[in-house]
Amino acid sequence: MSFDLKSYLTERKAQVEAALFAGLPMEGTRPAELSEAMRHAVVSGGKRLRPILCLAAAEAAGGKADDAMYAACAVELLHTYTLVHDDLPCMDNDTLRRGQPTVWAKYGEAMAVLVGDALQTLAFETLARTPSLAATPRLVSELAKAAGASGVIAGQVEDIQFAGSPTRDIINYVFQHKTADLFRAAVRLGGIAGGASEKNLEHLSLYGNNLGIAFQIIDDLLDARQASADDKPELTCLAIMSEEEARAYAKATTTEANAALKNLPGETVALAALAQELLSRVM
Repeated sequence: MSFDLKSYLTERKAQVEAALFAGLPMEGTRPAELSEAMRHAVVSGGKRLRPILCLAAAEAAGGKADDAMYAACAVELLHTYTLVHDDLPCMDNDTLRRGQPTVWAKYGEAMAVLVGDALQTLAFETLARTPSLAATPRLVSELAKAAGASGVIAGQVEDIQFAGSPTRDIINYVFQHKTADLFRAAVRLGGIAGGASEKNLEHLSLYGNNLGIAFQIIDDLLDARQASADDKPELTCLAIMSEEEARAYAKATTTEANAALKNLPGETVALAALAQELLSRVM
C-alpha cells in the first residue's frame, strides 16, 4: 500500500494543533490583550511542518510520536515567536501573514515584542513538561542552542545586514542558521524524545540539516515567482545563482537528506515523502 502523505499531514496537523492550543493561555486570561495576541499568532499558523517533523523523527528513531508531542509544540512556539519578531517594522515590516494581520499590525509594536517574548518562554516551559525527566535537560539545551546567538538569531542578524549584497558565504551562513538549525533541532528533539542512539541522532541531524537548506532554496524560488519590482530587497540564493542552479542545489540537498534515513531503526517513509513533496513544488 502506498503512503498517503496528504492524509498523514492532515492527521498530524490536527494532533499538533490540539496539543498546541491547549497549552496557550485561555481566552480572557489576564492580561487579556496579551492572551488574545498570543493566540492570534499561533492559531493563524501554517502547515505545522516543524512539529510534524519532530513527531516523525521520534518514530524513525524507534519511539512513539506521543513521546515527542511536548517537543513538537515547543518547536512550533519557538518558530512562531521568530515570525512575530520578523514581521516587526524594525525587521521585515510586514503587515500580513497567511492572509491575516501580523501581530504588530493588529496589536501594536510593543505588544508584538512582548508576544514574541512570551511565546519563546512558553516554548521552554512546554518542553520542560516532557515525561522523560532524563531527556529534559538535553531537549532544553538543543532548542536553546538552535534558537540563540549561534542559531536562528545569528542567521537573522546577517540576513538584515547583508540582504542587499549577499555573497555565497553569507547565503550559506543565513540559510544554515536562520532556517536549517531549527529543522535540525526539530528532528533531533524528536529523536531524543524517542530514545535515539547517538549514531541515529547523527543520521537525523543530517536529514534535518539538508532538509532545512533545501526548504530555504525552494522558498526563494517560490518567492521569486511572486516578486514585483516594488518589493524590498531580500536575501535570496538567486542573487548568486540561476534558477536552474538553485533547483539543482535543492535536489542535491534533498537527496542527501533522504540518504541519511536509510539506517534508522523505525519508520522513515513520512520523512522521505515530506522531503520529496517539498522539492516537487519547484521541479
